[in-house]
Amino acid sequence: MFGDLLKELRAQKKVSQIELARAIGVSNGNVGDWERGRSKPGYDALVALSRYFEISAGRLLELPISSGGLTCDDVPLTQMESDVIAMLRLLNPHDRKNAVDFITMLYEQATGKKGSIYSTYIEDEYRQTSGPAEGGSESVIA
Repeated sequence: MFGDLLKELRAQKKVSQIELARAIGVSNGNVGDWERGRSKPGYDALVALSRYFEISAGRLLELPISSGGLTCDDVPLTQMESDVIAMLRLLNPHDRKNAVDFITMLYEQATGKKGSIYSTYIEDEYRQTSGPAEGGSESVIA
């Protein structure tokens, strides 16, 4: 039940109902009502709770983990990993490449392995969106 889960999450973070209410921008009574099952949070409160506790809204709603969600190596992506992918998609191609170059550098430092498969995708994507440069040669990604 949502109220029990909320109590458990609050206890794990060691915050009172009042502290939680202030942190997510609701009245003190809202948190108590949610925990007692008298009411349920609206969309904005649910988003705020999800961010505060750093868990998915689906987990707060106790939804089953979807087998159709994003995975990597057959392991479901965490909410943070999904958020990174969503943010990456919103970047322009140049900034996207810079972000991946930075992640590649960190990966190489951490593992000692060289390279990334990203260039395989970004060059194809860049060609599709930009087309050939003047003079007939293809654009170079900086």
